[in-house]
Amino acid sequence: MLEPSHESPGDPLRPLHRRRRLAAVAMLPTLLTLGNLIFGFGAIYQCGLEMRDLGAGVRFQEKRTLNSDFAEARAPSYLSIAVWMLVASAICDALDGRIARLARKSSKFGEQLDSLADVVSFGVAPALMMVTLVRREIEQWGYAPFGISQFGRLTVFVGVIYACCTALRLARFNVETSLDESAHRGFKGLPSPGAAGAVVSVILLHDHLDQREMWPNIAAILTRAYPFLTLVIALLMVSRVPYTHAVSSLFRRRPLGHVVIILLILPFLIIYSELTLFLMAWAFILSGPIRLLLRRNQPQAVPAGAPPAAPAEEPYPRSSTE
Repeated sequence: MLEPSHESPGDPLRPLHRRRRLAAVAMLPTLLTLGNLIFGFGAIYQCGLEMRDLGAGVRFQEKRTLNSDFAEARAPSYLSIAVWMLVASAICDALDGRIARLARKSSKFGEQLDSLADVVSFGVAPALMMVTLVRREIEQWGYAPFGISQFGRLTVFVGVIYACCTALRLARFNVETSLDESAHRGFKGLPSPGAAGAVVSVILLHDHLDQREMWPNIAAILTRAYPFLTLVIALLMVSRVPYTHAVSSLFRRRPLGHVVIILLILPFLIIYSELTLFLMAWAFILSGPIRLLLRRNQPQAVPAGAPPAAPAEEPYPRSSTE
């Protein structure tokens, strides 16, 4: 006689098996998401090392952070190392969701884990990096910018706002995508990876200019404007400004001219990596407001045969709950 199956309707172990199947996760996408979180934690750790040297009075130009001339040229300080760690976080963030969808292993667990990792990597880490750079420059200058004695504390306040706006942005995105799957095709508000890329690109360019003593005035201007630029980016994240999905657009069919443009950008990205990354990041930031202005200035198309619009009537007073 055959033994009863564990999947029989009356089997008390069936709910346990169902819970185990629900708890199962896709290995590779989950590891990539955790890699995103690990690199974000590493960027925060590099900020701690920068603060340690700052307290000891050691300038980043006087200390070698990596035992390689090639690496030192692209990461002259601990903050620059943190920037490249966030680049690795962005790569992990771009791959985990796509691999999960290709393998048909996407789940609510993966979406929530991805958002938690993004809060650390693209919210807390960039905010702390911005605060660290401004604090380092204030200590080296010996005076506060614009004559504001509390400029350092105001910078910390801006960093807190940025981290909070990142968390709000990700929470809103999760709610919108749970109600409408087409929300993945574009963004309402600046996406957190793009915001973090713009914030940390300032650090990479600043350290490059400061290390080579090229245009020191430009490096000083970047530092003074840094908190205000970060605040603008934070507000764009919680806005309704439309942005394209940059990663998904790379996998769509495009005219041949787009491929040629990418090939022309690659040499500049290799030779002038700091400046090119800065320009690309801020071009993406500006693309949203420009796109919004073009939409508003574009005349609305009226379908053929549509009846003329009725004259506007006096609206009813709104209730307090609307």
